[in-house]
Amino acid sequence: MKKIAILTLMLGLLAGCGTGRAASALPEEMPADFEIRYENWIDADAINIYDTGEKLLQKDLVDPDGQRIAQAELIVSDETKQDIYAKVRACALDQLGDGKLTSENLTIDGTQVGVSPLREYEITFTANGTTYTVTGDSTAQSYIRQNGRAAQFWEFMQYMEELYHNSPGYQSLPEAVGGYD
Repeated sequence: MKKIAILTLMLGLLAGCGTGRAASALPEEMPADFEIRYENWIDADAINIYDTGEKLLQKDLVDPDGQRIAQAELIVSDETKQDIYAKVRACALDQLGDGKLTSENLTIDGTQVGVSPLREYEITFTANGTTYTVTGDSTAQSYIRQNGRAAQFWEFMQYMEELYHNSPGYQSLPEAVGGYD
């Protein structure tokens, strides 16, 4: 019996990997007022945007001497919006708004990570009349194994990046001209 208890305890620890993932308090069914705005940028003057409320898709063209951004109408199916909401719940974004998810705030031993170029992220969403904002940067990726909040944040970032880049609006926009060092 002791062996079973110890095995169960070990499996539980392995399943959670000690990351302390938060659970969402959002309702299972998507509220009628659900909208989301996902932003990321390296240059704050040229933000990439995926906004279901404004129906806006914006792309950084990385062209300091020419057109900085391009925009397209964002068309999101009900199914895609439901999928985004399900991911918001799965990653418990409603529980991640306390403090910017950065190396400075995620480190437990004082050791910080630097990333260049540094990409910033901001997610703002509304559900049931409440607006939530989650912010962080690309240094959070370095903490996904030891910090549940970082893991949930980064999982959502990856999901939105794929959705953003695969959207028809993004495909219709011009190619970026350069890159960041």
